Amino acid sequence: MIDERVFFDMLASSWDTTRLADARKISELVALAGLGQGEKVLDAGSGTGILLPFIKKAIGSAGSITAVDFSANMLDKAKEKYDSLGNINFIVADIMEFVPEGAMDAVICFNFFPHIKDKQQFLNLVHNYLQVGGMLVIMHDISRQQVNAIHQGSQVVKDDRLVSGETLRKWLIVAGYQVTEVLDADDRYFIKAVKAG
Repeated sequence: MIDERVFFDMLASSWDTTRLADARKISELVALAGLGQGEKVLDAGSGTGILLPFIKKAIGSAGSITAVDFSANMLDKAKEKYDSLGNINFIVADIMEFVPEGAMDAVICFNFFPHIKDKQQFLNLVHNYLQVGGMLVIMHDISRQQVNAIHQGSQVVKDDRLVSGETLRKWLIVAGYQVTEVLDADDRYFIKAVKAG
């Protein structure tokens, strides 16, 4: 069986046509995150960059984005589409091995969290490089049940599951976050957690 990096590299060229984005819903999710002007944001598992223009609008020209993905082909697509937005650093890296330059104000995982193998370790890593008061947002523009059904249909990602909001809340508390929002709904999934002082 092919590994996930090769799997996503192979899908990169058709990704944007197979999974159409709901711009209205994504805008609502980003608004719920509450990003501020001038913030430093990490887009973890950026893929083809679907979230980048929404983040950029929220943080303005003074803000900066680090877009990280382990699929070079996916990130090439993101760069091709959104490099012109400015102040975006595209980095091909495994998120579990990535260390940002300086503390981040926010880390956003959009349609990505299930693909992280050691989820508790990831939550700990992000906690280490967030500013005090910085936030981690884990979100999907479809329901948890839909995410898991899509993954179940693929031999490569069938074990990449999205856990219930309540389970993720417990993991975040263990990692030292204050959880401020849990929305595990029938059309979206949104968890926001803050690094306490």
